[in-house]
Amino acid sequence: MSDVHEINMEGIISTLKSAWWKIALISLVLASGVFFLLQQITPRYVSESRVLIAPVASYQDPAAGRNTEGLLNIDQASVLSQIQVIQSRDILAQVIDDFGLMEDQKFQKYVAGSVNSGLTSFLPASFSQSYESYDPTTKRGITIDVLASNLQVLSLSQSRVLGLRYYGPDPVRTAGIANGIANAYINWQRSEKVIQSQDDSVRLSHLISDLKKEVEASEAAVAKYRAQKGIFKSSRNDVTLNRQQLTELNSRIIAARERRAESEIRAKLIREMLNTEGEVINAPENMRSQLIQRLFEQKTRVERTISELSATLLPSHPRIKQLRSELKGMNLQIRNEMQRIVQSAENDAKIARAREDSLQKSLNNLKDQSAQTDGDEIQLRALEREARTNRDLLNTYLARFRDAEARKDSAIAPAYATIVSKAHVPTAPYFPKIIPFTLLAFTAFFLVGLGFMIMRAVLSGSNQAS
Repeated sequence: MSDVHEINMEGIISTLKSAWWKIALISLVLASGVFFLLQQITPRYVSESRVLIAPVASYQDPAAGRNTEGLLNIDQASVLSQIQVIQSRDILAQVIDDFGLMEDQKFQKYVAGSVNSGLTSFLPASFSQSYESYDPTTKRGITIDVLASNLQVLSLSQSRVLGLRYYGPDPVRTAGIANGIANAYINWQRSEKVIQSQDDSVRLSHLISDLKKEVEASEAAVAKYRAQKGIFKSSRNDVTLNRQQLTELNSRIIAARERRAESEIRAKLIREMLNTEGEVINAPENMRSQLIQRLFEQKTRVERTISELSATLLPSHPRIKQLRSELKGMNLQIRNEMQRIVQSAENDAKIARAREDSLQKSLNNLKDQSAQTDGDEIQLRALEREARTNRDLLNTYLARFRDAEARKDSAIAPAYATIVSKAHVPTAPYFPKIIPFTLLAFTAFFLVGLGFMIMRAVLSGSNQAS
C-alpha cells in the first residue's frame, strides 16, 4: 500500500463532464424554490426627500438666504441636532394625524403584522397579546414606533442637506410619508418660530410699557428743569436763548462800533478840511447836502461872472465888489453848513458810543448770567441725554415688537430649513430583488454542487489508490 496519493485530474474532469447537467438541474430546481419563496415576501419600497438646513430668505429677512456668516455658524453638531428633531415622536405623531394613519386599515394591518410576529401564534394568551387588543393610546404609540423604525435620517456627504428615507410596503404611501415628514418638520420649525415670537411679543410688551413710563418721566424731568432754571431754546436752531442773545448783542456791538468809527472819521476829516484854507470844496460830504450843492453851483456862476467882468472892469468897480461880496457870503454859508455837518457827525458818534457802551454793559451782564447757568446747562444736557437714550431704546423695542407681531402668523413665519427635493413614488422595491437573488441562489447552488462532485471524485480516487 502506498502512502502517496495522487489526484487524478482526468478522472475529476470526466466526472464533472458527465454530472454537470445534473448539478445545473438541481441548482435550477433549488433556485426556483428560492424564487417562489421570494415571491411570498412582502416587498419593501424606499423613498427619500431632502431638506436643506439653512436660513430661508423672506420679506421679514430678505438677506437671510445670502447671509454667509449665518451659514458658517451651522456646524455638524447643529445638523445632527436637526436629525434628532426630525426623528422626534411629536413630528411622527403629526404625520400620523396628517395622513390619518390610525384610520387607514391597510396601514394598521401592516403595523399589526409588524407587532404580531410569528412567535406570538405559538405562545399562550397569558404570554402574548395581539395588536388588536391594545387600547387606542397604545396603538398610537406602537404606530409611532413603527414609523420611527422605518425612518432613516442621515447627513448627505457631510453637508447641510439631510436625506429623509422612509421604508414601507406601499410605494405611494411610502413617498407620501417621506414628504409628510419633511413638511411636518418645516411646519414644526415655523410653529416654534411662532411660539418664540409670541413669547418675545409678550416680553417686549411689558418692557415697552415700563420703558414708556421711563421716557415720559425723563422728558418731564427735562421740561421741569428747563422751566425752573429758565433755560429755553430757540425754535430756529438747537441753541439756548442766552447763547442766541449773546450772539445778537455781539453783532449789534460790532455794528455800533463801526458806525461810531465812521462818524468820528467823517467829522475829523471835514474839520481838518475846514481848518485848511481852500480845501472845503474837496470835502466829499458836500455831495450829501442839497444846500451845499446849490451854494457851490451859485459860487461857480459868481466866479465865472467875476472872471468875465474882470476883463473889462477894474477890481474897484462896484459890480466887481458886489460880486466878490456875494462870493464871500457864499463861502461863509458853505463853511457854516459844513460846520453843521461836522456837528451832526460828532453827535452821531456820541450816540453810537453811548449805544455801544449800553450794548457792552448788557453783553457783560448776559455773560455773567450765562456763566451762572453753565452748570445748569450741563445738568440739563445730562437729563436730555438720558431722555434721548430712553427714547432710542423705546424705538428699538417697538421695532422688535412689530417684527415679533408680524411673525406670529405661522403661514408667513420663516423656517430655518427648506425642502430641496421631494420624495417620488418608487417604481421597484428595494427588497427583495427577486431576479438578482434568484440568479445568485442558482450560482451558489451550482458552485456548491460542483464542489461536492469534485470532493467526491477526489475521495473516490484516494480510496482506489489505497
